[in-house]
Amino acid sequence: MRLKAIRRSLLLALPFQVAVIVVALVLAAAGLDVEVLLTVLLALSMWAPAAAELLFRTTLPRALQLHFLIFIVAGPFMGSALHVYWVIDEWDTLIHFDSGVLVAWIGMLWLRRVEERTEVSLPTWFGILVIQLTAMAFAAAWEICEFASDHILGTFAQLDSLVDTMGDLIAGTLGGLCAIALLLTLGRPRSVAPASLLRDAHRTADTDDAPTVR
Repeated sequence: MRLKAIRRSLLLALPFQVAVIVVALVLAAAGLDVEVLLTVLLALSMWAPAAAELLFRTTLPRALQLHFLIFIVAGPFMGSALHVYWVIDEWDTLIHFDSGVLVAWIGMLWLRRVEERTEVSLPTWFGILVIQLTAMAFAAAWEICEFASDHILGTFAQLDSLVDTMGDLIAGTLGGLCAIALLLTLGRPRSVAPASLLRDAHRTADTDDAPTVR
């Protein structure tokens, strides 16, 4: 069963891998400035969900995997390999916001697995705290990596220094809050949501749909 899931994950990533490599080669052949080597490395990184399933002996929901693949295409590929970051100023902020959503989903899935294995319903406040801190921790780690890359490899990830860093941290934090809000109000995405928070979402929906007594 697990091998089938890993195979499905590999097949899900395949069209994204082929697409980014073909686009990069075509644009490079047309004389545009494209980071082909980075594109190949990003294509390989799309196997991360399958590797995680193999390493942690679990299965990852399709919604989470699709979000990850789209994030790689829109962020590192389009932003860095195709240099969209230098063309559209707001692109970097949007990607950091989406990273907050994506990592919040990963935090939700981790809580879901904990509840499934321990058969314990975690307190709502604890689940929300873990999800939000996961998004914020990733945002901080990302900025540390950008800082190290600029000073060790000579890249220019943090163009505006403190302004860029704080803007990215805020965007990632807001992304996490948005993911939590969608979960609590709409119960989405169900495939990664912990049962305890899903019950709260249903309770909120039932309250909103209940007739008003006058």
